[in-house]
Parts: sequence; structure tokens; C-alpha cells
Amino acid sequence: MVMRYRPRLRRDDPFVAISCDNSLSFKTGTQRSERPVFINKIAPCRHACPIGIDISTAFHLASQGNIDGALRTYLQDNPLPGVCGRVCYHPCEAECSRGNFDESISIRSFERFIADHGQVDIRGDVPIHSRKEKIAVIGSGPAGLSTAYHMARLGYQVTIFEGRSEIGGMLRYGIPSYRLPQSVLNRDIQRIQSLGIDIRGNTTVGKEVSWKELSSFDAVFLAVGLQSGKILFEPFGVDFPVISGLEFLADPQKWSLSDSTQKTLIIGGGNVAIDVARTLLRVRNGNGGNITVICPESRDQMPSLSEEVNEALEEGISIVNGWAPDKLHRKDRKLVSLDFYQAEVRIDETSGTLEIMRVGKKIKNLAVDKLIVAIGQSMESDILPPGIEVKGGKVVVDEWGRTSLPKFFAGGDAIGEKAFVADAIASGKRGALAISCFLQGRDAVSEFQAYHLGKSHTFSFRHFIEGPENDSVDLKRVVSFDHINTLFFSESPRNNPDRLDPGTRKSTFEEVTCGLEPRQMEEEIARCFRCGTCIDCENCLDFCPDISIIKDAGVGMYGFDSDYCKGCGMCSVACPRGVVEMVEETI
Repeated sequence: MVMRYRPRLRRDDPFVAISCDNSLSFKTGTQRSERPVFINKIAPCRHACPIGIDISTAFHLASQGNIDGALRTYLQDNPLPGVCGRVCYHPCEAECSRGNFDESISIRSFERFIADHGQVDIRGDVPIHSRKEKIAVIGSGPAGLSTAYHMARLGYQVTIFEGRSEIGGMLRYGIPSYRLPQSVLNRDIQRIQSLGIDIRGNTTVGKEVSWKELSSFDAVFLAVGLQSGKILFEPFGVDFPVISGLEFLADPQKWSLSDSTQKTLIIGGGNVAIDVARTLLRVRNGNGGNITVICPESRDQMPSLSEEVNEALEEGISIVNGWAPDKLHRKDRKLVSLDFYQAEVRIDETSGTLEIMRVGKKIKNLAVDKLIVAIGQSMESDILPPGIEVKGGKVVVDEWGRTSLPKFFAGGDAIGEKAFVADAIASGKRGALAISCFLQGRDAVSEFQAYHLGKSHTFSFRHFIEGPENDSVDLKRVVSFDHINTLFFSESPRNNPDRLDPGTRKSTFEEVTCGLEPRQMEEEIARCFRCGTCIDCENCLDFCPDISIIKDAGVGMYGFDSDYCKGCGMCSVACPRGVVEMVEETI
């Protein structure tokens, strides 16, 4: 006979109901009206990035000490991390959720760090020359390099035609080395070239190679950029000393401007104008007494990045705002001075274009020996294939970069994209998708929508290559700051990179901005919320009152036991990163 245990009550004991069984017999799942779902989503930083880089995943890998994995994640979408880690305008940081908590993450510094310290050989991930189709890329700036890189990753045979001796376009000939060292650019380009891309330098299509000779290629991507500076005054006389900003930056030593006694005016308020002024300062060994930047915009309206303007001011560059050029004065065929009228810049509400308006009757006369004009760039239409449609100085394309000519696509500055490196890279990436769809007979619209990131203008190239089957991320959902549980984070200051002292740097082309030290980078990585990315913190497991969270250790995914989860929502509240959410029960 089996003896069963029976509890005995004593008179002084409180009356308590005692179960002789364990709690598994109480299937509380019948109480559930909601259930949890576990799914990774898009971080705001990725949504704001023109290239669509999976920043939060890269930070998570770096937090595990996997710097190479973080770099590999960046390379899924961006072939130029070393470049962007230095010159990107980092819109990702403006949308960083950490900025609503204390200070945004130094994402650009992170990209620079993994590019400088990570070691990734991407050739093993790429089916080099696995397809028979051949692609011609005309121009080797960021848009052309991006298209060539992504097409090579897809297995196509790619040839880049570049008119100059070295590839890189404006990255090499338009950005000074104190911002972007040539060694960094070369490293990124060598990685791209390692994918079996054929480079033909000193080859201008239409001159050394005819457009007809490109008929053997299955598709052509035009990334010709804007090669010439806009003209402000019509040249007159052999002694007319006007130089375009792009001409100067391409070869600063060519123009005999090292004499610091020469009064030099730089007209323009964009990045080129500021780069010209700071480059000339270095050509003159730090003597900037006769270098003046003048533009119609107010200080806040200047198109140049504010950090570049501030660095120029720190170096002693004189910037005069609110004045536009009126007329010039010459004597004996030489320019002696310029008149400027007081101006302000307004936005036309109808067209959205900027208008320079005269304000009052004041005139400012400035003596000048040399004049450098940096008021924008224009395209040389004679380098384009015959019959291609051009309007307003830009190649006419549809939303996928398709031109008026069959099998010809275009991107970057040539089609009017934003004049930033990141946007040019994004344009080239989109062009690669469009060309691949064209060659394979697939619909570019449906492919883009399938891998589109939220409401942004970009997409995930990794998903385009691999498909979404093995990934749990919802590309359409963006995690807002409201879904971050900040109780699990503590405030900490942002790590900003050091810069060379202005007095030292203005006489040298040494890189101005330094990278973060490893200790600083560790701190910055730890600050990242990793919005929308499950990092196996197991808060959901720890806080579940019914112990009903199930973890699949093999794949690192989470689910719930439907017999016992009563839908209380504690797991979603305890999730620091907005991965867990409650949905209505459908059963």
C-alpha cells in the first residue's frame, strides 16, 4: 500500500490551502488575451543613414570584441568605411536615440575605428566573376566605386573607366588630405579592387575609348560627377587671376599662391570654399592674414558642415557673411578689387530654390590679388554619350537611375543627388540593384520594396543578396526612443575625438581629427542602446513571473510557452531595446 503524505494542521497554524502538486498543473495560458512576439527591428540611426548600414548590429558585435565582424557588417552596404569614418556628415547621430537620454553615440568615430582596426577579406564572401555579364562604370568617385563594388559582389564582371591617372574622383582630387589621408582612401579602394574589378586609368570614354566600343558591355553606369566649377565672372585678359575651387583643390601647388602677401578672396560658403581656404592656409605655412572667405549666407545658413566652419575659424580664417559679389575693378588688365552688396539668402516657397536678395544700398569694396570661386559645380556635357537626355545641367533619370538610352544608368552628382559622399554611395548602391534587376529580368520596384528600410530612401543590400529567410529583422519597423526602457541604462558622457591644436595643424597637412583610443571606443560601444537588436540580455527570462519564456540556445531566438504565458506583458516592459512587443491573441 502506497502511503501518501497528508499535511496536518495544528490549532496555532494559519489556515492556508496547500497543493500537493507542482505549479505546472495550473496552465495560466488560458487567461491570455495578448501574447509576446520577439523580433529585431530597425534602429533610428540605420533609418537615417543614406547608405542603410546596420549600425546597431555592428555595435553589438563590437561589444563582444568582434571588431572584424563589425567591419564586415558595415561592408555589407558601404564599401568606403574608412572614408565615411572621416568625412561623412553623420545624419545617423542626429537621430540616435541616445541623444534623447544624454548625448548621441559617436557613430562616425566608431566607423573610423573599425575601418582602421578591423581586418576583413571579403573575397571569400563573393562569387567573383560567376556571371557572364559585363558592366562598365564610367567614373571612379564614390557613386562609381559603390556601383562597381556591389555589382562585383553579385558576381558580375566590372570595368571602371577613369579619365585621371588615379581612381577616387573627388575623394582623391577634391577632399584635402588633412581631412582624408590618401592612405585611408587607398586602403578602401584596394579592398574594392580585390573583387576582380578591372581599372582603366587615363581613359576618358569618348576620347581614348569611344562610346561605340562600350557596346560589348551589357550595362553602363555613368558616375561622371560634376567636374567643373561654376563661372562667376567671364574671363577677360591673360592676367585674369580667377581659379575655381575644384581646380585649386586638385593641385594646390600649381597656382603659385604660396606668397602670403597676396590678398586672396574665396567666394562661396560650402564645403569646397572652406576646404580651399584651409588648404591655402597650409600652402602658406599657416599664414592666413590675407585669406578671406565671403558669401551671401549667414553663418547659420552656410552649406558647409558647421564643424568645418568652426575649425576654419579656429585656424584664423576670416569668414565674412551676408555679402554677394556685384562687380569687379581692374587696372592694366589686372584685377584689383571687387564690390560686394549686402545680401541675405531666402528660400523660394514655390520652387524651394535659394534666392540671393539685395538688402539696402551698402557696398563693400575689397582689394584682391587672387580670386578663387567656389559657388558650386557643373557637368561637362561633352563627356556624356550622344543622345542622352540632359536637363538643367543634370542627366535625366527615373527613380532607379535609368537614362533615356537603353542599358545606360546614372547616379551621384551627375543626376542631382545631395553633394555628400554618403549620398553618392547610396546612389551607386541603388544603381547596382537596378542594373542587376535589368539584367535578370526582375522588377526593381518590387525588389526595392522587399528590402526597403522603413520609410527611408535606401534598402538592405545583404537581404537583396541573401534573402530574408534566415533573418528575424523586420526591415519596415523602426524602434523609437519611446520603446527604449532607459531604466536599464545609466547616463555617461560621449567620447569625442581629439583634434590637433589649431596653431600646430594650420601649417601642416597632417590629419586634423584623431581617432578614439581603444579605451574610449570601448566606452562608446557600451553606451549604445543597440535599438531593436536582441543581445541576449535575458531580461525577458528573468522578469517573466510564469517562467514561460523559451530560449532556443542553438539560434539565440526567444519564444513563449503558450500553456503558461498569461500575456501580462512583463517581458515587453523589461526588454530594454524594443525587441519584445505584445500583440492581440488570435486563438
